[in-house]
Amino acid sequence: MAILFYDHLVAKSEIEQLLAEIDEAENQKGKTVQLIDDIIFQGIVGFILEKLEPHHHHVFLTIVHERPYDPEIISYLKLHAGSDIEEKIRSEADQLVKMILRDLQVE
Repeated sequence: MAILFYDHLVAKSEIEQLLAEIDEAENQKGKTVQLIDDIIFQGIVGFILEKLEPHHHHVFLTIVHERPYDPEIISYLKLHAGSDIEEKIRSEADQLVKMILRDLQVE
């Protein structure tokens, strides 16, 4: 997936290491990486929407759709969801990564 505004808040190194150890074809690993990125994206966007007042949802989603890489999205979120939003996103991302790791290790 392309660079996203929250990438610096998501620690995926354990997932990447686990995937490197899995004996699968590279195209299958690529599909798995895409699914993982999608799960993280949906989880973080959903989390942010819970933190934003409903009247800010449309603007946020429009910005993410048009410029998902824009670091100014964090500034927008700090203004409308609280100055500690980065730490909250990091914490949510950690929970998502743990869930994904559990699911990958079961297989």
